[in-house]
Amino acid sequence: MIVVRLISGLLLFSTGVPIFAQVDLSSLNDSGNYPRDIETASELIKAGDTALNAYYLRMLAEHYFEAGDYVRAWNSYESMAGKESADIASWLKLAEIASFRQQYFKAIEALNQVLYIDSLNLTGLMMMGEIQNRFDNKGGLVYYEKAFRLYPDNQKAAYVLGNLYIQDQNPSKTIAICKQMLQIDTTNIRFLKLMGYAYYKMSEPGLAIPPFKHAADFGDSTAFTFKFLGISQYLSVDIPGAIESLQIAAQKDSMDAEVHFFLGASLANTRKKEAAMLHLDKSIKLMQPDPSVISRIYSEQGNIKRLEEEYEQAYILYNKAWEADTTQPMALYYMASILDNSLHQSKKALVDYGRFIDRLDKMPRSEVSNNQIPTIRSIVEDRILFLTEELFFRDEN
Repeated sequence: MIVVRLISGLLLFSTGVPIFAQVDLSSLNDSGNYPRDIETASELIKAGDTALNAYYLRMLAEHYFEAGDYVRAWNSYESMAGKESADIASWLKLAEIASFRQQYFKAIEALNQVLYIDSLNLTGLMMMGEIQNRFDNKGGLVYYEKAFRLYPDNQKAAYVLGNLYIQDQNPSKTIAICKQMLQIDTTNIRFLKLMGYAYYKMSEPGLAIPPFKHAADFGDSTAFTFKFLGISQYLSVDIPGAIESLQIAAQKDSMDAEVHFFLGASLANTRKKEAAMLHLDKSIKLMQPDPSVISRIYSEQGNIKRLEEEYEQAYILYNKAWEADTTQPMALYYMASILDNSLHQSKKALVDYGRFIDRLDKMPRSEVSNNQIPTIRSIVEDRILFLTEELFFRDEN
């Protein structure tokens, strides 16, 4: 027993580190008192031998980093990386510090060193993908694709890549990723939501509904899910479902203009016209001034008033739609039609019919030929002729 104690004592002193340093070592990393820890670690480095200095130097670098002293943290990690070029942990920390300081080219240099040492390093690939994506979506895709190819079960790589494919206007690839991840876990809410959104971006609202519903069934209660579930239901003409989902979304995020618009548009298909008007009004107040969207909202409100046979109000709203976006002539047609068929003001109707034809003549041929406008133009021209003859015979000029 005496021999064992003697050997232990010799080993302890042979390091050149006092016994108190060995005791402090076990608790130093977790104290959270960074100024004191940094001072203690610095003293340990001075007192220790070469073998322990590397450990204490890394500890010191970590404390600098946690304390937010990125300049000293950088110098410490750079010193370690320089001495030990294969030190991946130090190169990764250098990349992280450079990224925090928005020195992205330095971060890329450090990550290139990481991937030179280990081309399969998942953290290095993900960090490089994130930084490259700041400059070029395609550049980020390359690294995330490699990360997902090498680590197909990694949820973070899969989720980021799926989102990037949507940003890159390629949501069908997102669907494939989601299906792969949902084979592993059919209750994964993140990938159910991502799949629903990808189908929505593909203009497949009917296919978007089931994954959004499953996400809600498994406990997701975010405004995002109920918003895009509701919009998909509206686009699939499930009006009761759309109203239910969008009302939940509106309760969770009362400042989302899109939610109020589609909720108003859904309610417009029921007897709750007043509620529809309120939501459409709120959407106008909330949204950015995009003329085409505002014009569509006013047109939707005009449709409501026309169905309620409040023709003068409908005319005012269609006129607002026209004033908001004069590139779309359909509002003029509805205005003229109301004057002609509902308010029986033939002279004023002729003015708006004329404005409609004049706007069509100024539109590019491609825009005119791609919708129902040619048929409506024919109807309007016949109506102009009829009203002109009628006013002539009534001796009204």
